[in-house]
Amino acid sequence: MTALRFLKTRLGCASLVILLAFTLGLVSAGLLPGRAVAADQPACSAETAASIEVKVENVRNSKGLITAVLYGDNPEAFLKRGQRLDRIRVAAKEGETLLCLQAPVEGRYSIALYHDENGNKKFDRNFLGIPSEGYGFSNNPGFRFGKPEQKETLFTIVEDGPTSLRISILYL
Repeated sequence: MTALRFLKTRLGCASLVILLAFTLGLVSAGLLPGRAVAADQPACSAETAASIEVKVENVRNSKGLITAVLYGDNPEAFLKRGQRLDRIRVAAKEGETLLCLQAPVEGRYSIALYHDENGNKKFDRNFLGIPSEGYGFSNNPGFRFGKPEQKETLFTIVEDGPTSLRISILYL
C-alpha cells in the first residue's frame, strides 16, 4: 500500500488537505526546499551589461518581501499586468534593502516596487483602493492621489556596468 493510499484511507481527505497546506506553508516560509526568495541579494555584477542596482530606502521593518518590477519606455504598458520586463522579490531588511534588476538592453526604463509585509505576493489596498503597503518608484516622484505618469519615473541605462538607483518607500 502506498503512503498516499494509506493517508487517503486512514486519515481521510480532510487530513490530507491539512497536511498538504501545512507542507506548502513550510515551503513558502523557506523551511523546506522550494523556490526560495533571496535573503541577501548579491550586488549586480560589473560584467552584466544592463543591470540596475537598487538601494531601497526607508524600509520600516524586516517583515515580508520587497518586490521590484522593471518596465520599458512605453506609457501604455507602464504598471500593466503582463507588461513587465523583469521582476525580483527579496527578503525585506529594515532600513535599507539592496536588489538587482536586469534590463534587456540599454535604454529608458521605470521601476515600481512595494514592501509586501504580509508576504502574499500582492500589492494590498484597503476598501477605498488606497495602498496598505509601502511603495515607491524610480526617481521618487513622491506622494500623489493616483499613479505617477511614466515620464516622471524614467531613467536611462547605458551598457557600461550597473546603473545605481535609490528608491524611497512611502507608507500611508
